Amino acid sequence: MTRTRSRAVLAAVVVAVVVAVLAVVAVRLLDDEPTAATPQDSAASDGPASAGTSSSAPDAYPDADTTGVPPETDLAPYTGPCTITETAVLSAVDATEVCPAIVVQAPDVLIESSRVPRVESTATQVDPTFSVEVVDSDVVAGEWIGGAVWGDNLTVRRTDITGGAYSVHCGSGCLVEDSWLHEQFNPDGEAAHNNAFLSNGGSHMVIRRNTLHCTPTLNDTDGGCTADLSLFGDFGPIRDVVVEDNLLKANASSASYCAYLGHAPGKAFPVATGVVVTGNVFERGTNDLCGVYGPVTSFDPTASGNEWQDNTWDDGTELVPE
Repeated sequence: MTRTRSRAVLAAVVVAVVVAVLAVVAVRLLDDEPTAATPQDSAASDGPASAGTSSSAPDAYPDADTTGVPPETDLAPYTGPCTITETAVLSAVDATEVCPAIVVQAPDVLIESSRVPRVESTATQVDPTFSVEVVDSDVVAGEWIGGAVWGDNLTVRRTDITGGAYSVHCGSGCLVEDSWLHEQFNPDGEAAHNNAFLSNGGSHMVIRRNTLHCTPTLNDTDGGCTADLSLFGDFGPIRDVVVEDNLLKANASSASYCAYLGHAPGKAFPVATGVVVTGNVFERGTNDLCGVYGPVTSFDPTASGNEWQDNTWDDGTELVPE
């Protein structure tokens, strides 16, 4: 009896060990099996960043190599109207010799791979549905005291903007991405206040992954830069603005600060709300301050929806607004 019981116990132990080994092998095989992405994973990875979600900062900021008319694009002379009153597409044309401006008075106008003078969307003045998108283009505003791209319902992507007192002058509903804003017009004998991006009151703006550079130096009549980016509540409140992953270039000659962010007790609309500033890089420049007096001013962290996060100097040092 004793030998029979011992053999039975031994057999049971052997079986248990074999089962355990098989289980471990099965687990390892399952671990090594590749897993397919679910539809949710694909949607999450392919979808564009939302206005309020910080995307990865670019490896290189926009410049002449990444903005403007794509290389080897053959531009044809533009033969259409300078004031566009119907939905239209301007593709691979040069309108700088025939129009002082492209004035948009229609919805869903597209300017792509083209060289154009200043672009104006008159949405709020005439019809709120008017809109324009400028993509992979050169905007050459020249000696113009106003915005090179101006108005409401503006979309600008991968575009090189020069000239005008302001590269982009936004009312409301503006998206500016992956673009290079620089070389504004500063006339001699006048006290122009230049900006790369400017709003004097408005809402729903996204300024993302751009190089913002107010380049003019101070002239003899105190004309020059206000900032790379300015939000002022002059004619309406500043609301719902995302400033994300941009490079703000230094100008120690005439830019008081590199960014004015909306809080201005002396303005008609002094409180800015929903101003989200994330992931931007401020160039120190020759005086280590970006602007004449510092990198940023007029940001109120206590106002509703305002957020400051992950903004740095160009050496990687954290930047905290004063």
